[in-house]
Amino acid sequence: MRDRFRRNPVTAGYLLAVVGLALLMRFVFAEGVDAQITASMSTNPGNLADHPVNALLGSAFVLDPGAGAAFTAAALAGVALCLGAFEREVGPWRAAAVVLVGHVGATLVAAVAIGVAAYPVDLTDVTDVGVTYVAFTAGGAVTALLPAVLRGPWVALLVAQPLLTAHWFGTVPEFRAVGHVAAVLIGTACGAFAVHRVYAGAGR
Repeated sequence: MRDRFRRNPVTAGYLLAVVGLALLMRFVFAEGVDAQITASMSTNPGNLADHPVNALLGSAFVLDPGAGAAFTAAALAGVALCLGAFEREVGPWRAAAVVLVGHVGATLVAAVAIGVAAYPVDLTDVTDVGVTYVAFTAGGAVTALLPAVLRGPWVALLVAQPLLTAHWFGTVPEFRAVGHVAAVLIGTACGAFAVHRVYAGAGR
């Protein structure tokens, strides 16, 4: 375990923080505190207007209570596999920067979608937390590490998944699907840039 942490400090540290907070919220904190933390860290328009930095950063560490166990497990596995592989290739600092940009960028895109898409319900205080923006960003980032023939299908699969499983309001998908697609595209672009810089520096 220590060897894995040394080789993947960002990935291991992030997953440990997420799981640790989830255990604290489930077994240690007083009743109702977990709901307060989730509500406070949610990146909805109300929180982004009131405490944007805390919401933008904290939301990535709070598991979505509305997501199913299978979806949450798949997202955590995606982070472990994709972010771990990307981190080993480009280093911890570049990996952290890419997922941070992806998570924040996807969150802001989703917030814009809430503001302009005219959803039929009030989403001012909607719950939007979880690891999925990080997971989709990491999935996009590893695209640059794949053989060229697989890159297009991989990105298409990542983009299609949230759109095919989303609830649609006419021609507009739910805001989380918009954020997931944005995370994939941001991760793909930033991942390619990071890999190019590493390979160029190494003469590859």
